[in-house]
Amino acid sequence: MNKLIILVDNTLRGKLAGEFCAPMKRKATTSDIARMLGLSRTTVSKALNGHPTVPPSTRQRVLDMAAQLHYKHYRPADQANRAEQREAAGAAMRTIACLIRSSLARSGSKGYWVDVLQGIEESTRRRGWNMVLHFVHQEDLESLRLPRSLTEAHVDGVIMAGITRLAYVRAVAELGMPAVLIDHDSAARAEDALFDTVLMESEQSVCDLTARLIELGHRRIGFIGDIADCLSFRERWNGFRRAMMDAGLPVDPACCAVAPKPGHYYDGAEIAEALAAMPALPTAFVCANDVVAVRTIQTLGRMGLTVPEDLSVTGFDAIETDTDPLPDGLQLMSVRIDAVRVGSRAFEQLALRMAQPDRPIEHIRLATVPVAGTSAAPPKA
Repeated sequence: MNKLIILVDNTLRGKLAGEFCAPMKRKATTSDIARMLGLSRTTVSKALNGHPTVPPSTRQRVLDMAAQLHYKHYRPADQANRAEQREAAGAAMRTIACLIRSSLARSGSKGYWVDVLQGIEESTRRRGWNMVLHFVHQEDLESLRLPRSLTEAHVDGVIMAGITRLAYVRAVAELGMPAVLIDHDSAARAEDALFDTVLMESEQSVCDLTARLIELGHRRIGFIGDIADCLSFRERWNGFRRAMMDAGLPVDPACCAVAPKPGHYYDGAEIAEALAAMPALPTAFVCANDVVAVRTIQTLGRMGLTVPEDLSVTGFDAIETDTDPLPDGLQLMSVRIDAVRVGSRAFEQLALRMAQPDRPIEHIRLATVPVAGTSAAPPKA
């Protein structure tokens, strides 16, 4: 029977001594093994994972070098025993690591990410595998410090949820194990496609939301969201701009708050500062997600403005929250995402990648469903 192994960080119990390893550069990597043997990193990764396409002699050379360089926990005899056990068991027990950015667990969007984790865990349990959960802190992202389970314990694959720092993703790639991203770095280029990525469809969804505001008569529309935080937010910004361009309307930078912020505009104080800096408010705001939209509505309320009578506001995610209630009778115009499905789809993609490591890298976008809501209305005359 499988079990869910949860490694808790200091957001819950205090930092566990030795939970994280030293920076990656102090550890041997698959690139080191490949360089020493004159092999590709892909071949080394396949050999370490017992892939049947690797000749036994090559596999043994890789295992011997891994032992010599003290790479992870590999020892030739241990690896041989593990391979034999897998062959005998057929579909053997596997262990995956799920890494999630700790700030997301404390942000207003935590409900979304809880659902994502639920989808991963339920899929892992149905398959009869184990799951190890790690919260990755900002200092870990900056120092490229990886959880010990990735470098010293046996982990077959990794799901990174909301880990959008490209340098950290590259550090995980150095381990040579299969991985899937849920969202990506907003500045990622084509050559940065290191792993499969699962996202929700964002650009067209926000383009449609913005077009609806334009149909209602809005012409000065602003956007609020830290578009440097993740690829999803960047794509939503692109959808907003495309709708404005299609309608022949200018995007006024003075009406938009898109600069990087420590709280990513989940902090009402950041939104209040942004609104105060605008020479004149637009008649509508398109927000990067529902949390930003709710914070915007609350900030407008403190300014004596109501939604949608004075301004219209749209969101993204269609989350339900008891901690940040909207005014009575108000429902956000938004788009709904099946966050549990996002998590389960990421697990499915990881399992597929583990079984077929040579497949081309894929970027999967899950469809959204529009939510009409009551937070948008024609602009005041």
